[in-house]
Amino acid sequence: MKPRHSTSLILVWRVAELEARHLKAPFLEPSHLLLGLCKMVDLDLPTLVSKETPDREAVLEELLRETRRLREAFRRAAFDAQRFRRRFRHVLTTGSSVMEARGRLHRSDDAKDSFADAERMACLGDGTVFPVHLLHALLAAKDPARDEVLKELDIDKGRLREAARRGVIVPRDRAAASTSKDKTRWN
Repeated sequence: MKPRHSTSLILVWRVAELEARHLKAPFLEPSHLLLGLCKMVDLDLPTLVSKETPDREAVLEELLRETRRLREAFRRAAFDAQRFRRRFRHVLTTGSSVMEARGRLHRSDDAKDSFADAERMACLGDGTVFPVHLLHALLAAKDPARDEVLKELDIDKGRLREAARRGVIVPRDRAAASTSKDKTRWN
């Protein structure tokens, strides 16, 4: 089964691209994706989704649900996304204005690897890749700059990673998971 990128993941990708452009990066790196995830929880989603968007209600519902899932992972880990994002931006190097790219920024090999890891995790479920899958994949990858900022802000990376893992694992619906024998007894 080929994984499908959710609307919420595409939004994170676009926000990450804006972060990369702001830093004048030639490629979209994992650090920009992490900044995009941290920024997503602060966005005013209803104003971002145009009233003319086809299936606006469904799109907005998914964005709100997945943002809530990400916020919950951050809350469990006592992770202040805004504080981390602001400090992490200062640590990342700003590229040269000569390097500014036109059109869409291409992902670096490391960013592609993170997406591939997120896609593999999503395939264990229904095959749809959500932002929390990407968060878990990014935290599993090596990133000394990120780890230094986490340490500086006294954020437990292991706790954040565990919160992301818990966000990836969606509890099964008991009614849907019950056996036919259980249903027979109930009927």
